[in-house]
Amino acid sequence: MSPQYQEEEKIAVRNEALVFAIQSLTIHRYDSSIARKTYVRDIKKHIQLQGSVFDKEVSSLLSNEEISKWEKFYESIIKKKSPSELRIAYLSGPSPENDIRVLVDNGVMPENIWAFESDNKMYDAAIMSALESEFPFVKIYKGRIENYLKILPFKFDIIYLDFCSSIAGEKTMSVVKDIFLHQKLETLGVLITNFALPSNDPRNKEFNKNINILAVNYLYPKNFTEKYTNLGGGFQESADVSGIEREDFFKIASRNKRTFYSQFITRILYDLPSVIIPYQRLANNESLSKLFFKNFSSSSFEDDYYEDLSCFPNENPIVWGLSEFLIEDKSFSKFFNKFKKQLSIIQDESKFLEQLQLVNYFISEGSQENLHSDKLEAIRLRWNAMQKYVFCDMFLFHQLKDVLVGQLTSPYYYNVDKTRRWAYKAKETEMFVDLIVYDECRYVFDWMPTLDMFEEGVDDWDRQLALRFAMDSISKQRRWYNDEFFSGTAVVDQRTRTFEAKELKRRKLVRFSR
Repeated sequence: MSPQYQEEEKIAVRNEALVFAIQSLTIHRYDSSIARKTYVRDIKKHIQLQGSVFDKEVSSLLSNEEISKWEKFYESIIKKKSPSELRIAYLSGPSPENDIRVLVDNGVMPENIWAFESDNKMYDAAIMSALESEFPFVKIYKGRIENYLKILPFKFDIIYLDFCSSIAGEKTMSVVKDIFLHQKLETLGVLITNFALPSNDPRNKEFNKNINILAVNYLYPKNFTEKYTNLGGGFQESADVSGIEREDFFKIASRNKRTFYSQFITRILYDLPSVIIPYQRLANNESLSKLFFKNFSSSSFEDDYYEDLSCFPNENPIVWGLSEFLIEDKSFSKFFNKFKKQLSIIQDESKFLEQLQLVNYFISEGSQENLHSDKLEAIRLRWNAMQKYVFCDMFLFHQLKDVLVGQLTSPYYYNVDKTRRWAYKAKETEMFVDLIVYDECRYVFDWMPTLDMFEEGVDDWDRQLALRFAMDSISKQRRWYNDEFFSGTAVVDQRTRTFEAKELKRRKLVRFSR
């Protein structure tokens, strides 16, 4: 067995991650979804006890019968599971029994474990290693995992991608993209990734420079980032709001490369399934786009749209972060285009950016009124936010639009509370492991009817209040890390106990003395 697969740090991180993933999807399952089962009931109870007189009066319109309906609906989606019911996929490597043993020791059935290996030599070694272990009947497939994910007729509860290469390496992010594009993670599932920090080898100098630029370019426009030092965690306001010029932001990043690389990994893993892929689904499906919008093309853009994109990064963070507003460098452009191609669902980096800009414009709150389809415009005209009850945030039209678009573009939202991150060293290579619990939140999106029936459904007080209270859960997870969807949907204050806006913990550094 290769020595690197017996390193204490790797073993410790792998074991901790797999055990946490299994427990999150079984004994802690109802706490791992974005909205816990009692979320709607808990919010009503909190408002009835501590809300204003007006909020108490409005929230009382939500009946216990409706809350019970929502809880039953939630249970029909977030079904209880035991470890023996979990299905796992992972990259094999030469010693697949290492991961299998941890999984089986924690209740997973070997028959539900699928391993994949594309390297011929490693595949041969994996087969021999498995046959000589106590798991001779484990399924190990030869080839790239994404090729199998496209054809397998079921989803996985846990997918573990031990890449051991950089996040911008060859086809690494395309694998992650395909998982969410083809919806191969269960409605409540865990993705574990392991990416390497590029080495200090002088031969990698250009690649390392481009990785640093990529991270800075992506993080600069974010409304909030993690802290800049000590492997991040928490949140702080954007560089722009903090008065940090772009050049100074580069300097800060160059002094804290590991922290910025760490943040970039997590943020792209957050943004890809919750925004980037859903945006592309909408842009690539003519029937879908026509359902919500008319004149769905860049010709509808207002004259100053591109100027706004370049001048106001915090208002368009994902589009800005995947554009080259920050730097003009030929080697970076080539590198950047390869990375964006991995994120494109049609593998076209030029159309990829155009599609993000297009959807960003059409779903934004400030988009022109004549861009909506007739049905969506009819809802907008009836929707007067000033006549709606307020709670913490006003219930704005764009939030209804988010629900309708999300219902058909199938985003996966990340659970900040259930995100765990580690850093360790394998030989001379620094590794960054991210474990993220994702939730499709169908108990929010499918609670309301389709567009043609939505106008009547949203006028039902019971149904609307249950929807709003459930939406609060999404807003508290994405508060500091993503505001493209469900912006301003808080019902209770973000500092309220058990309803707090969630903060990332600092990446845990695992290091044993030799």
